[in-house]
Amino acid sequence: MKSFLSLLLVLSLSALSYTASAQTTSATTDSTKLKAYTGSYTFASGSPIQKYTVTTEKGELYGEADTYGKNKLVKQAKDDTYQSTSSYGAMITFVRDAATKAVTSINLSAQGNELTAKKDN
Repeated sequence: MKSFLSLLLVLSLSALSYTASAQTTSATTDSTKLKAYTGSYTFASGSPIQKYTVTTEKGELYGEADTYGKNKLVKQAKDDTYQSTSSYGAMITFVRDAATKAVTSINLSAQGNELTAKKDN
């Protein structure tokens, strides 16, 4: 009976260790994927928004239009698409270069308006 309890304890500790390791790996992978989106995006002259800045914090993506304060961006079902938690609820779609798959611009859709901004280098 004693050896059965010891075996059960070892198996339980192994399972906990594996779960913690898998969560750390997943968080690192997510952060790496999100990094492709980070940076500043500049809108065309005369646009109601001049810059949109995308950052990451603790594995979460945030966007800030000009200096209006940053808002969390929530992943949507469609690839490269996020919804802002701002009061406008803007949809942000990251556009990738067909050949390199690098993010080159964003499409911002809010209140019936569509704006495009190019990623700054």
